[in-house]
Amino acid sequence: MHVDGQSVILSGQVVKADCEVLTDLLGKTSAGLVVLTNSGGGNAYSGYCIGALIRERGLPTTIRGRCASSCSRMWLGGVERTLDGPSSRVGLHGNYNDGGGIAADAGQRLRTWIPHYAPNVDKALMEQWIRLPSNKWMMYFYNGRAELCESGACKPVDGRNALNAGLATR
Repeated sequence: MHVDGQSVILSGQVVKADCEVLTDLLGKTSAGLVVLTNSGGGNAYSGYCIGALIRERGLPTTIRGRCASSCSRMWLGGVERTLDGPSSRVGLHGNYNDGGGIAADAGQRLRTWIPHYAPNVDKALMEQWIRLPSNKWMMYFYNGRAELCESGACKPVDGRNALNAGLATR
């Protein structure tokens, strides 16, 4: 996590302390954008906390590269959400327990949280990614396409992309 001009750049693993560190960092800078890059996710609590913090501060978010799992919750906190370029992508799936299976409270939490931050989300599509059976699955959204992946093997989600799925704002 670091400041580059008017942007706060977050990359890598999402860890428990990140929300507190970002709170402190935002208190010391006049950042106008949060850039998320090269993160496969991590601590779910921190992802939700950072997403809420970003929204509270009225900041836009953009993804450069990959932002998946708990990182997607951070991106969804942006008042405006974009993907920078054709290969940038946001990856969504449910919340999983330490064994890789769906966490007991995951569905209800996601059904409440995601539409609050992305009110135009395609709820039928959201149900699909919430119910992915394990953390080896991911639904990725790009500017021009979407795909469903299991352990790296991907197939297209026909006609879908980050904007028409209600995730990106432009």
